[in-house]
Amino acid sequence: MRVKIQNRQASAEIESLGAQLVSWKDAEGLEHIWQREKTIWPKCSPILFPVVGNCRNDRVYLEGQWWDMPKHGPCKELEFHLKEQREDEVVFGITEEDFPENCYPYRFSLEVSYRLEGESLTIRLETASRDTREACYCIGLHPGFVCPLSREETFEDYELRFPEKPAEGYREYDTERMEFDRSRREPFPGQDGVLPLKRELFRGDAIWLDQCSCREVSLVGKKSGRGVRMEFPDYETVAFWSRQEPQAAFVCIEPWNGSAVCSDEDDSFRSKNHLQILKPGETRTYTARLTLLG
Repeated sequence: MRVKIQNRQASAEIESLGAQLVSWKDAEGLEHIWQREKTIWPKCSPILFPVVGNCRNDRVYLEGQWWDMPKHGPCKELEFHLKEQREDEVVFGITEEDFPENCYPYRFSLEVSYRLEGESLTIRLETASRDTREACYCIGLHPGFVCPLSREETFEDYELRFPEKPAEGYREYDTERMEFDRSRREPFPGQDGVLPLKRELFRGDAIWLDQCSCREVSLVGKKSGRGVRMEFPDYETVAFWSRQEPQAAFVCIEPWNGSAVCSDEDDSFRSKNHLQILKPGETRTYTARLTLLG
């Protein structure tokens, strides 16, 4: 099922499979979300829960046993239930009953809402514990934004802009060991809070700012001034990803609480970085606001 929300300034479409944002257009009909290409990347905006990235051998050890856990969690392949729908807002949800067997030990609910306000789109994830035990998880977003936006531009005509320079630098993904290397930190590959895009930046998969003080970043065309701004006050880290093929006309801005397995983490799920914990009956929300630029 595909649901459309709209106002005078923008429109968005969300699929019930994965509660995935599959379209976000401005008033002129210009598309800002990557339109899935199977040979490049068949997704466009998966919800990451209860893990972010890959786990060692696609398993996690939690509550005294092993659980099967696919990369980014199972949400991307699950049918979400439509809970609310208005002209400018839609809410989808799932519970542990929708999860595959032997995947995750806790009873929970997860709601995903999308709301248009002018040229902005707010994505809100709400987790709630339905368990009698303390529940832990990681959570994140993975939207892919069209880059470049026009045929007259190239990938290299775009840059990522931060309110201030991320002085801490970034972690690089080790594609051989399939983990983030926490033994070293790469310097920020830009100046004064501006990171020019180059294909080689993603030679090792994603780059991850695990100690970034910024909670906002913009993807902007240097010539046109068009693009998107993402504000993510409830997420502690952010990653960026694309592919090196010229056909990969997208950049993902991924706010995370958690990450793929790290070189200094053992196999216990509770050892994961930026782990989120809910007490029995507790609810927590995570908000990201996307705004059209230009």
